[in-house]
Amino acid sequence: MPMTLTFHETQYPEQVAMQCRQGLRARKLPGRLLYDSPAQAQRWLAYHQAYSPSRTEPELLALYERSFQAAIAALTGQPLHYVSLGCGGGNKDALFVRHALDYGGALHVSPTDTSAALVLETMLRLQGTFPALSASPLVVDLAAEPDLDSWLAQQEADGARRVFGCFGMIPNFDYAALLSYLRRLLRPDDLLLISANLSPGPYGSAAAQRILPQYDNPLARAWFSGLLDSLGFADADLRLAVRARPLREDGHIWRIQADARVLQDVQLALDEELFDFREGEVLEVFFSNRFTPTALPQVLDDAGFKVGQTWVLDSQEEGIYLCQRS
Repeated sequence: MPMTLTFHETQYPEQVAMQCRQGLRARKLPGRLLYDSPAQAQRWLAYHQAYSPSRTEPELLALYERSFQAAIAALTGQPLHYVSLGCGGGNKDALFVRHALDYGGALHVSPTDTSAALVLETMLRLQGTFPALSASPLVVDLAAEPDLDSWLAQQEADGARRVFGCFGMIPNFDYAALLSYLRRLLRPDDLLLISANLSPGPYGSAAAQRILPQYDNPLARAWFSGLLDSLGFADADLRLAVRARPLREDGHIWRIQADARVLQDVQLALDEELFDFREGEVLEVFFSNRFTPTALPQVLDDAGFKVGQTWVLDSQEEGIYLCQRS
């Protein structure tokens, strides 16, 4: 059946092109570009299927189920508006909906992502499993920190409680800026389920070193390279490298980063603007933040969130947190 997606103004072509130009000037590509095109969305889905703990570790799916049940149990009969921030392929959203339908109240779902292809993937998954589901999909760039309150209010029943799902987003954003935005987005009685990639030990530990291959593998490199190719770089122009570096002196917050080093002078043209890259320059393509299990609760507290319940994988490589504004 035909499907209608709403595009927020942050997704208008000139906005996307402007961010791309700014990223090329700063030598830091906007993270959204890794997902924007259908080809990039498919490369990410293949990589995610092979390496994401939510796909490879059944124990983690069980933790998500427990967190969903806890969030739904905290409601008291009001209509429920579930808002997925960065829906990806929609697997977790489908799991949440399955539990929410058992709740028995009116349910509306708003899947959002910067990639139209991924929002469509999520909607196909949801409608294929729950054909009567009430939903309003939105293609939006959350990094632009849009004010979504009025749009969300138009989609929901009067008196609806909102549960926001924000899964796998905090690693790929400036985490302080993202949490500040989420706090502004939430109303006092809204619930937030947020997940994060964790690190069993601080930067430099053996436990941390085990994580690096999750980002330095053929599928990840194909995803990174697909973006560079779409911008006009040839394979001979660049060499990709994936490395880790600390973000905090004690190593309890650190980052995995994919950079492309320019091997020879190259010039790109985008929207009549020329970009000159010199041999030896470095272009940031991707990053993923990692937090130790002791660091992240403090980060959430500092950002103005009260953590109600926590679920951490036995490997301590992923955690889920049920929060409200403090």
